[in-house]
Amino acid sequence: DKGNVTNALRSLLSALFKSSTYNATLSYFKKCDLILSRYVVYNIIDSLIVGSANAIFQTICGIPYVGLISFVVGITNLIPTFGPVIGAVIGSFILLMVNPMQVVIFLVFTLILQTCDGYVIKPKLFGNSLGVSGMLIIVGVIVGGKIAGIPGILFATPIVAILDFTWRGMIFPRLKARRARLDAAEAQTAQPESIKEKAESNNDSVSKNA
Repeated sequence: DKGNVTNALRSLLSALFKSSTYNATLSYFKKCDLILSRYVVYNIIDSLIVGSANAIFQTICGIPYVGLISFVVGITNLIPTFGPVIGAVIGSFILLMVNPMQVVIFLVFTLILQTCDGYVIKPKLFGNSLGVSGMLIIVGVIVGGKIAGIPGILFATPIVAILDFTWRGMIFPRLKARRARLDAAEAQTAQPESIKEKAESNNDSVSKNA
């Protein structure tokens, strides 16, 4: 029913708003949908890559619990910022009960893998589609976790990206335009006063000459 719901909403918006407002609203929601879709799809692909790389490394090095640990690493990688740390801690705890030396090898590989993921894989996948600073993402993850738990953590990044896009693309330009209109109005108000002062100054000069 996605098509029917979408058409019904478009018909409602076109009936409520004028053409320019309708087109602007439609463009905004398309951008939000693109941000959310890209984030979900690319994040899943990234987690599959990280989980598969971890499985290959464990198989080569003979580290046990390949499926379990790789699954945990891939799933926790969906969580922005703190996910890789959680996956590393859980994997290390599992391996600690078998062979403590393998924990060191696993942690070193995890550090290398997450460095490659952060500087190579994710930039290639996401590009500049989100364009949100790391500080905003961290704040969004913390706030999202406090408000909605795990779902809030998972969807904190696209929500922050949408809010940032809304501020930069819609609210801030309108505030600048409003400020420009106010400055223009003040300039027009001040102009007659300056003309009046100039006229009075000319009259004073004429009086003195007389």
